[in-house]
Amino acid sequence: MIKELNKKYFKNHPLKEISAARFEYSLYTMDGIEKLVNDALKDKLKPNLEDLKDEAAIESTVKPEELLKYMRKGISANNRQKLRDKILEYEAEMKPLIQRRAITNLQDIYIENTLYFFLHCKENCCDWIIQQYENIRSEYLKSMLCLVLGFRGDVSLIPFLMNEVKRFERYHPDKDYEQGPLLALYELKERFGRS
Repeated sequence: MIKELNKKYFKNHPLKEISAARFEYSLYTMDGIEKLVNDALKDKLKPNLEDLKDEAAIESTVKPEELLKYMRKGISANNRQKLRDKILEYEAEMKPLIQRRAITNLQDIYIENTLYFFLHCKENCCDWIIQQYENIRSEYLKSMLCLVLGFRGDVSLIPFLMNEVKRFERYHPDKDYEQGPLLALYELKERFGRS
C-alpha cells in the first residue's frame, strides 16, 4: 500500500502552502511550539477580567461537563492550553463526552480542541474514528480527524485516506479539506517507509 504513495500520486494531489490541516500538522510536529508562543506573549498580552475568570474556572473545575463547555468557548491561547492539559488529565472521563459531541458539533473551536485531544490522549482512538466517521456531520472535523489517522494509525488506513482525498477534492473543491487526509498520507509514508 505504501508503494501507491509515490511521486506521481503526490504530484496529482499537491499540498497547499497554507491550510487549516497544515497549520495543525505543524503544531503537532513541532511539539511545544504553542507553549513557547504563549509564554512569549504572556508578558505582552495582559489578561483581562474575562481571561482571569476563565483561568480560575478551568483550574478549579473537576466536572467533565464544565470542561466540555469550555471546549466550545473562545478563550485566550494561554487558557486554551490550560484547558487542553486539564482535559488530558481527565482523559477517561472526557473521552466519551468528547466523542459523543464530535458526532454533531460544527463549531471550529470545538473541532480544534477535539483534534488536540485525539492527537495527544494516551488511548489511540483510530478505531473509534473509523467506526464513527460516516456519522460525523462536520466535513472540517472529518478532514482534521484524518490527521489523527496519519499520526496514530497504520498502513491499513491508506486506501481510506486516498478515498477521502478524492472525495474532498470532488465534493468540496472550494475548501482545503483534502489537505487533512493528504497530510495523513505523507505522515504514514514517512513513518512506514518510502517508495
